[in-house]
Amino acid sequence: MAANILKPLAVFCSQSQSEQYIKKVRNLGDAWRTLSEEPALDSDRDSVVIEARFDFIMKITNALAEVEPISVEMTTSRTPSSPELHAQNEPIRHYRIFADYGTDFIWRSLHDIRHDEDSHVESEEILSPFPSALLDLYDAWVDEYTDNFKKRCEDTQDYSANVFSTVSEEVAWNVAGYLLAWRIAIAPQIGSVEFSAGRSEYLLKRGRETSVTRQFLEDQAKLLAERKPSE
Repeated sequence: MAANILKPLAVFCSQSQSEQYIKKVRNLGDAWRTLSEEPALDSDRDSVVIEARFDFIMKITNALAEVEPISVEMTTSRTPSSPELHAQNEPIRHYRIFADYGTDFIWRSLHDIRHDEDSHVESEEILSPFPSALLDLYDAWVDEYTDNFKKRCEDTQDYSANVFSTVSEEVAWNVAGYLLAWRIAIAPQIGSVEFSAGRSEYLLKRGRETSVTRQFLEDQAKLLAERKPSE
């Protein structure tokens, strides 16, 4: 089970377009082909760690031990800046992230829309309080999908075509979006983020790190197993 869970992360780390998101990785072995891997501490031999460039760390414990249960932690590497700290008199907000060509892919949750608001919001409006790298890399993530959709679907008028040329590219893009969405979700001013990958939706919020990550990675591993590389 652990090997299957790690496979989507291995695919993510081995794709050249993923290098922009990743700062350090630990214990992914052959998956880390283009950047140097940080040696594991003795106390972390059974843990996989991915540290992103947008102040985010995901650690999966027992991922290499072949024992149950695994546990997943989502943390930041530093204390949040003042704008990111949540004021007690400000309401906690909830968002959805899903691919929709021509948008920034981010909406307010349906139950969290005020009478003077639209459901869709600009990425800059939501992410400006976060580290600047988060907004830059989120926009790069949106642009990657948008550019592929235009080239493979809009320009050819074949809207049934897969947006990505290979399943590995698709899984890598899904993993990048998942990590970006979690960085948003763990901020003190955010209550939850509903992240969509294909037809599946994942509710990201504190307390669900392990269960939702396991489900997401199992779904991505299944996608890798069921689809041919050229599909």
